[in-house]
Amino acid sequence: MRGRERRDRRVHRRGGFTLIEVLVAGIILAMAIGVMGTALARSYAALSDARDDRRAAALLEELLTKVDMIGPARMSSEGPHNGTFDAPDDRFSWKLDIETRPQGHLYQVTITLSWNAGGGKERSRQIQTYLDDPPKSRDPALKWRDL
Repeated sequence: MRGRERRDRRVHRRGGFTLIEVLVAGIILAMAIGVMGTALARSYAALSDARDDRRAAALLEELLTKVDMIGPARMSSEGPHNGTFDAPDDRFSWKLDIETRPQGHLYQVTITLSWNAGGGKERSRQIQTYLDDPPKSRDPALKWRDL
């Protein structure tokens, strides 16, 4: 009978987990959740940065198109040389720099776009190109505010 009690006890003891096993499993689970949470937060930050970069590229293209339509010669003398955008892009600001090149009617146009990316992080993007602007090649009736 005594042998049978020992065998029953061993079978009964192997049926569950020990406290140590449960604690180790809980710690591993907590660490995994922490790593996944960190990865998710970084993914959201990268997505936000990518959205900002895509919007910045579109705004730079829009500004460069306006400068090209009006003409860098008029823009250089009349302006504007900096500004902001209407909502929802009001956190973006821009600065225009136009330099005359010695070759003909060639102008070096540089536009810098800056914005606050959140968390006190300032970001900026810049585009630079050369535009040819011979006299009377653009419509003088075009105004910056009308575009």
